[in-house]
Amino acid sequence: MQSEPPTSDALSQIQQLLAAADQEFRDQCQARLEKGEAQYGSTAFLSVDTLDEAMAEVIDLCNYGRFTYIKLYMLRQALARITAKHPATDAQGFVSMKEFMQGG
Repeated sequence: MQSEPPTSDALSQIQQLLAAADQEFRDQCQARLEKGEAQYGSTAFLSVDTLDEAMAEVIDLCNYGRFTYIKLYMLRQALARITAKHPATDAQGFVSMKEFMQGG
């Protein structure tokens, strides 16, 4: 059984959600930049070993990635329980975006 393509309304909702997520990301980046400038000054980054800082951040990102993987794993398990009770998936196990966006 093949899923129907999303309606233009569902696509519009997805586009709005993507735009909101992108704007939130940009706003958060700007806020962090301003916070850093207020705390350390606007040129403090010039005296920081950005290679060491970036390497430390990569380690943090790896840990965050692991934590996010675990949360996604748990979410997938919860979704499996929900879809078993309310089958709204196609033959490959994907939740229909149409039904998702319509609250199905």
